[in-house]
Amino acid sequence: MLITGLKVLFSYFRPMSILPVLNIKQFDNDELKGDFYANTFAKHLSTHHASITKPHKHNFYLAVLFLQGTGTHEIDFKSYPIQPGSLFFMRPGQTHHWELSPNVDGYIFFHSKEFYNLIFQNRNVDDYPLFDPHHGSPHVQLGSKELNVYFKHFRDIYEEYKSDQWMTYRRFALLVDFLYLDFSRKIISEGSEAKDWSSKGMEWLHKLQKLVDTHYLKEKQPGFYADQLNISVKHLNKMMVKSIGKSTRDLIHERIILEAKRMLTHSDSSIQEISLELGYDDASYFSRFFKKKTGVKPTEFSQKYTGALI
Repeated sequence: MLITGLKVLFSYFRPMSILPVLNIKQFDNDELKGDFYANTFAKHLSTHHASITKPHKHNFYLAVLFLQGTGTHEIDFKSYPIQPGSLFFMRPGQTHHWELSPNVDGYIFFHSKEFYNLIFQNRNVDDYPLFDPHHGSPHVQLGSKELNVYFKHFRDIYEEYKSDQWMTYRRFALLVDFLYLDFSRKIISEGSEAKDWSSKGMEWLHKLQKLVDTHYLKEKQPGFYADQLNISVKHLNKMMVKSIGKSTRDLIHERIILEAKRMLTHSDSSIQEISLELGYDDASYFSRFFKKKTGVKPTEFSQKYTGALI
């Protein structure tokens, strides 16, 4: 029997959103250890269940490894099964919902961008493919041998986080970095040959994603982003296709559709209001665009999704 009350949703902050924002400081992490939190999953649920039973947002990076129990995990409107060996990495702003069996357990940790970027001053946590929205699935089901490896990763991070030894903060930060590096290697080695994970390709992708996140409400043409990056549209598009197998226009449209889905499910706004917020004066045109990209009308998506959460 699944716990039906445990429904957690993550989304980017938007002025029209009605979802509360949870900050990492709301969890009982040690102030001396900065913007980082780690726990066993069962203890995490036991301690914080009351604060996560309602839809809300997070502004930090999250990793969870399930060691026992079953359920379903929905991230950005895609469902994934939960069972022993299920591993998830989530970046800030993703929508998130899960239903879990009563015996679920494992390890969980999360941290702010500042936690990582202050420790590793010449690097950025977003440089890891595992936090790139286009590397593939945010979920992987580990086999028995891999589970033993990643179990040790998560256990060591948790135990070091709980310890009071000399330089423990730096050590568990290094353990987190080692986990990210190890899993990113797994992604790269198992990824499609069409993807280019070179530092240059990823650098351009991250720059484009940042620009799209900032301007997609008003700017929907690849030419704008190419101009901002001081590069030709053709060259930018070529790099994106080589890196992730998608065009610049595909990335812009995906961001618009994702935000549309969040508005349709997490606000009481009408289709007309959502259309205007997303930069479309014609609600009919927006509805056709949404259906072309998703296969259903906005109203159909909203009714189907929100009905599934009741």
